[in-house]
Amino acid sequence: MPSDHKSLQTHGLSSRVYVPILMRIFAEKYIDGADVVEFTLDDIRHAALELSIDVRNPADLAYRMRSRTVLPEKIRREGFFILSAVGRGKYQLTKAESAIIEIPPNVPQGTLDLTPLPVRRLLPEKMAQFDEQALLTVVGYCKILDHFTGLTSFRLRSHVRKSVPGIGQAELDEVCVGIAQDMNEQPVIVPIEAKAVADAVNRVQICAMTSFCAEYFPEHQVRPIAIKVDYGSIVHVLEFNATAAAADLTLLRSAAYSINLSESQISLIRESTQRIV
Repeated sequence: MPSDHKSLQTHGLSSRVYVPILMRIFAEKYIDGADVVEFTLDDIRHAALELSIDVRNPADLAYRMRSRTVLPEKIRREGFFILSAVGRGKYQLTKAESAIIEIPPNVPQGTLDLTPLPVRRLLPEKMAQFDEQALLTVVGYCKILDHFTGLTSFRLRSHVRKSVPGIGQAELDEVCVGIAQDMNEQPVIVPIEAKAVADAVNRVQICAMTSFCAEYFPEHQVRPIAIKVDYGSIVHVLEFNATAAAADLTLLRSAAYSINLSESQISLIRESTQRIV
């Protein structure tokens, strides 16, 4: 992706709340050579009090620092890249190579945009302008998931947010079920994390989907998927192993798709955009 675009994961160093508190906790909890640093919501409150920082929602520190920002450099120098919830009000820093998954440089496969015109003409012309839900809409109509997985997939739920023992709340952009050959087969659960151009594919979020499926769909095969659109409007699909441990997450395979509009589609989209503006 072009280097002059906005970073996929903000550095977080400008935060006058989250970074000082996390650094104080790390200084107090880290033992030289340790692979894990555990702390609690009370530790966040205590560090905020010591630093005279007003924190309205202490849990927000862990939520934002684990998925939306890069951890402070001093913490990363010790090998810690992952911040995850491990229970209600309990968190841990874990060693790993990186918190985010780099998108492999696959050659895009071309496909027609099969989104019904009444829907497609009301979305932006370029997929790089899509949010997560618009991305999932077009990917669904174009059967990208079916092509990638080899399954016939059906949408079960969208924008799921539920509590999961051991990690707290899990959020999933979509949950699909896939069938290999006939409707009598045991369905495969396909949890999906969708990412717009400025958002990174995060290890913690992918593993949280697996934990969600283990809790609510036990005994089913799980195939975690991330769908990411880049600045060139190319859609990347990534499949991971079904693990709840972020440090053990492995990219199994990936593919890229160029979803192409016809001239008539482009004309209608531009016409609709002009009227809306």
